[in-house]
Amino acid sequence: MYTRDKQFYDIVGKGLAAMGYTGEKPLEAYIQDMFADKYNAEATFAQMGFPLNPNIPINPTYEQIEATIRPYTMATYVDIDSDGATKSTDGMQLKMGGLPTFKHEVVLSRKILREKMMLMDAIGRSTSEIEDTVMELLFNGLDDLLGGNYNTFLYQRHQIVSNKGKLVIDASNNPLGIALQIDFGVPAKNIKKSIWYTKSGDTVSQASEVTSNTIDPIKIMREVRRKAIDVDFAPAGHWECDRVTYEDLIALPYFRKMYVMYNRPDITDDANITAFGALVDDDTIKRFIETRVGAEIRVVDSVSAVEKFDKTSKKIQYTNLRSFNEGVLVYVPNDALGDVQCGKPIYMETPGARTALYDGGRTLIRQLFNDETMTQVIKSEVTGLVVPNKVRWFYYLDIKGA
Repeated sequence: MYTRDKQFYDIVGKGLAAMGYTGEKPLEAYIQDMFADKYNAEATFAQMGFPLNPNIPINPTYEQIEATIRPYTMATYVDIDSDGATKSTDGMQLKMGGLPTFKHEVVLSRKILREKMMLMDAIGRSTSEIEDTVMELLFNGLDDLLGGNYNTFLYQRHQIVSNKGKLVIDASNNPLGIALQIDFGVPAKNIKKSIWYTKSGDTVSQASEVTSNTIDPIKIMREVRRKAIDVDFAPAGHWECDRVTYEDLIALPYFRKMYVMYNRPDITDDANITAFGALVDDDTIKRFIETRVGAEIRVVDSVSAVEKFDKTSKKIQYTNLRSFNEGVLVYVPNDALGDVQCGKPIYMETPGARTALYDGGRTLIRQLFNDETMTQVIKSEVTGLVVPNKVRWFYYLDIKGA
């Protein structure tokens, strides 16, 4: 059906040239211009609490360096001609491991490309309308790939923070790839189980131990913070939880009763306390809890998606995953928790393919034209990992019962 050479059907190349991208790396220049503001690794990862590590080693390994957790030791008093005492490095830990690689690709719409190439065959040339259509497909494809890469790092971050310092990749969140597990070593003493509620479907029930005051959630949260600061010398921190957990937590009668008792001591009847507490808005309850426990509560509302081919329906199925584990409260430092470490992409220039490096040379994008199937394919590859270096200051409360 297609009678002309490969170069004739390179609509992406024609579209890039029409937009003025004709240099040595036209695809790279295009990606930088189109996506530099939307996908800014330095700003995005810093907001995650894991700034971008400036090093990009060829050997794809990560280093997890744990700092000493004790007060700074004072200098030694000596006479003016003597050397000072050598500082101990006791408490410094170094762990190393391989950086995982994640890849994905998009095929620009076969139907649309086929129609445009048939039109080019008929008229013997490309047109601005054809090039605009293909460049829109290219933009959307690149947006999917880059957005997916950033969501991958975000999922890593939230899983490591909420899953006791572990990143577990398996069939549930990586159905088309390999399984792996990385444990960054949260101390066992930092993990506490204290059931505050149970949940059946959408129905949340406060634990009887909380209702009877056997368990005091505010006291427990304050105690975690106090021990973190006084025993482990942790810096100022905050609590994190998933949005679903927050909504379940903020609705518990315990917190609303405590609010009324502290702010309306004139209301003493249990029925009136319950009725009044139910009328208080969630933001007010949240501020009350934060004041009582001495730390901010940050609500994480992040959803990731995975796709897999269903053999029965013979269709691609999409599954949404909440990035931050449900039913857990995590107390972590306010400042950086670690960094994002990436390896240098290794590739060879292939005739007929366009390559581009993004994120300061950490992301490899390749655009290929398959002359056998007459399709345009865009591939993305990143070798990188969110690496925490303060897991000694990660504290967990498992608060949801079965």
